[in-house]
Amino acid sequence: MTKADLKIPSPEELKAIVGTHLLWTKTPARGKRGDLSYCALPGIDLSGLDLRGMVFTGADLSGARFDGCNLAECDFFGANLSGAHLRGAKLTRAVLRGARLAGTDLEGADLHEADLREGVLYRHRGPRRPGEIETDGAAEGEMTNFFRADLSNAKLSGSVFKGAKLAGAIMANATMVDADFTGCDMTGVDLRGANLSRTNFTSARLTGAKMVGVSIDKTVFTGADLTGLMPEDLNQVKGWARDAKFDPPPVNNRDNFAAVIAAHEKWLQSDGREGKQAVFERADLSGLDLSGKLLRLVVFRRCSLSGADFGEARIFAVDFSGSDLRQVRFRGAKVSGGRFDGADLTGADLAGCRIAPLPLAGGGGQIATSFRSARLSRSVFAGADVLAGDFSETALAGTGFPFRG
Repeated sequence: MTKADLKIPSPEELKAIVGTHLLWTKTPARGKRGDLSYCALPGIDLSGLDLRGMVFTGADLSGARFDGCNLAECDFFGANLSGAHLRGAKLTRAVLRGARLAGTDLEGADLHEADLREGVLYRHRGPRRPGEIETDGAAEGEMTNFFRADLSNAKLSGSVFKGAKLAGAIMANATMVDADFTGCDMTGVDLRGANLSRTNFTSARLTGAKMVGVSIDKTVFTGADLTGLMPEDLNQVKGWARDAKFDPPPVNNRDNFAAVIAAHEKWLQSDGREGKQAVFERADLSGLDLSGKLLRLVVFRRCSLSGADFGEARIFAVDFSGSDLRQVRFRGAKVSGGRFDGADLTGADLAGCRIAPLPLAGGGGQIATSFRSARLSRSVFAGADVLAGDFSETALAGTGFPFRG
């Protein structure tokens, strides 16, 4: 949806909608709940008003002023609140799913039980045919951040988020000094570079959070769930969160890498009768040199392998799912039946790499090489030979990926 699709209410219309809503908050039988869905209201100033329960679905409220407003249970689904001022606003149980909140000033706001999960904005458009529902797809272009709650660079100091749903939210470089996230679901949240000084994460769920570069000072993690962290994120916070829940240390790591691989080779040669399969999970193996090696059925799940060298290696049915493969060198490697689902290959060098499925013995089919949901920004595919692979939900624009006609 573009700005041209949004309605621009006249000053008289806006005054009437807000006026009847204010009456509705006091005497519902006499007023009417205000609905400003899909309206263009950039920079509007509604500071200090009691707007609880108002509907702003899909509205452009960029730069708007809601300082000190009562916005409890308001519906901001898919609204653009980037750069908006909500200092001291009450947003308890407000619906902020898919809202754009980049650069929003929420200092002192109360977001108790607010819903900031990802959301996709749809809008009915045109007449419906019998038995069908016509909708526009999710907004594009300027509005793509509707897909996820984006609070990057937001000012959240002193805000109260108790029990809010923030799973998958982007809060990179946000300032949240003295903010309260007690009991929040922050699964997979991106907190990289955020200021967490004196922030309260008591009993919060931070499974799989990204926390590199955060500022920590008197931050409270009592009873928080910090399982599923990548090694670099774990190193950032573990010393400050002794009373939080963490995964047990990985059994296999850099220290016993050679022994694990030796037992793995014995496992392969004996068809599993001796030795043990090499499984590395959440291990810090950054900078590892495996250039020219033969790797078969090794598991590197959610490992840190940034800067590792697999150049000219022969890689068969190796699992790299969820791993950090930034700046990894795969130049000239042969990859068959590999799994890179959810891996971060930002800046990886796959020049001259051969990517193909792995045929199974006896003509029993093949194992596909999968890059589903992987990150490939700034990766290099010059001269790569991609015979087949699953690249669904993977952005390939700008990678130089060798598309086949």
